[in-house]
Amino acid sequence: MKIIHTADWHLGKMFYGEYLTDMQRQLLTEQFLPLVESYHPHAVVLAGDVYDRSLPPAEAVELFSHVVTKIVEDLKIPFIVIGGNHDSGRRLDFAGPLLKREGLYIAGDPVLSGTVVTLSDSYGPVDFVLLPYADPAKVRLLYGDTTIHDHEEALLKIRDDACKRLIPGRRSVAVGHAFLAGSTGSDSERPLAVGGTDAVGADIFEPFTYAALGHLHGPQKAGSDTVRYAGSPMKYSFSEASQQKGVILVEIDGDGRVKTDFHPLEASRDVRVITGYFSEIMEAADEHTDDYVMLRLKDKEPILDAMGKGRRKYPNLMAMEMPERVVAETSGQRSHLLRSFSDMELFASFAEAMRPDQPLSEEERRLIEKVWKELYDEEGERE
Repeated sequence: MKIIHTADWHLGKMFYGEYLTDMQRQLLTEQFLPLVESYHPHAVVLAGDVYDRSLPPAEAVELFSHVVTKIVEDLKIPFIVIGGNHDSGRRLDFAGPLLKREGLYIAGDPVLSGTVVTLSDSYGPVDFVLLPYADPAKVRLLYGDTTIHDHEEALLKIRDDACKRLIPGRRSVAVGHAFLAGSTGSDSERPLAVGGTDAVGADIFEPFTYAALGHLHGPQKAGSDTVRYAGSPMKYSFSEASQQKGVILVEIDGDGRVKTDFHPLEASRDVRVITGYFSEIMEAADEHTDDYVMLRLKDKEPILDAMGKGRRKYPNLMAMEMPERVVAETSGQRSHLLRSFSDMELFASFAEAMRPDQPLSEEERRLIEKVWKELYDEEGERE
C-alpha cells in the first residue's frame, strides 16, 4: 500500500503579524497536489493541525476545501484527516458520515470504540486507526474513567478501544497527534501540557505496522523506523530554519515490510537565521533577500535603527538578536552615547525598542522629521 504521510499544515498561520496563507496555497497547489497526482497513493494521511487555530480564517478553510476536492473528487484518492491540538475537533467532524461516503475520512475528536478506516490494495485490507489529539479531560469525560490523568493514559485508552476492532495479523496504520518522549520539538509547537505530562512512550505504537504522526514540526523517526513524524510542510518559526520540510512517501508490502522516502517541499520564501557582524551582513552578496530573516548579530555595541537599516536589504527582516551586546554600565557612559546621536536616531532607536518587529516606515520618518522641525521652529521663535 502506498501512502503519503503529511502533518501540521497550520493553514491560516500568522508569522510575525503576516498571514502565510498565500504561500501555503502556492506550496500545496504547485508542489503537494502534483506529487499526489504523480505518486497516486492508496491514501493521503494528514496527521493533525489542519488549521493553526480552532476558528481559522475563511481563506484557510477555502484552501483546505480546494485541496480536499482535488484529492477526493478529482483524483479519487481517499483522504484521512485527524484533529490536532490546534484544531477544533468538533468543527472538523462536521458532516463526517456524509463525507466518508465520498472518500474523506475525518476524526476530529476521540469517540467511543475509536475510528477505524479499512482500505485495500492488491495484497488485501489495511486498517487505519485514527487517534486524534486526546485531551485527558475530554477522554476522562468520554469514558467516565477517573483514572485518566495525563496524555499517555488518554491515548492508551482510545488506542486500546479502537484496537478491539482490529483483526490480528492484518496490516494496520496508526494516525496520531502526540508528543513522543525523546523526540525533538521546536518553538512553534504549542505545548500540550506543563511539567512534562504531555509526553507519551513510543512503545504505544508498537502494535501497528506503521505510525503516521503529527505535532512535531521536524521530520524524524521516534524510537523505530516505522514510527515517524512527517513534520510541517513549511517552516513556521526561526527555530525550524535548519529543518528540511516535506512529506513521507510510505510503501507497505503484503508481508508488512515498510519502506519510507522523504520527499522535500520548498516554500517560495525560506526562513533563515543569518549570523555575523551587522556591517558584514549588509555588505555581503545575497540572492535571496526576500526570505523571512532573523539577524543574529555578533556586535557588542548597540546599532541605532538596526531594524530599519536591515530592512533596506531584507524587506522581510522579522527579528534581530544581539546575544553578545554589552550595555553601558554607568550613567556617564550612557549620557555620552546618547549625545552622539541625532534626535531622529534616538527616536528611531526608541521606536525599535517599542516595536522590534515593525521598524519606522518612510512615511512615519517624514512625519516625525516634520514634527521635530516644527518643535525647533517654535523654540527658535521663543528665543
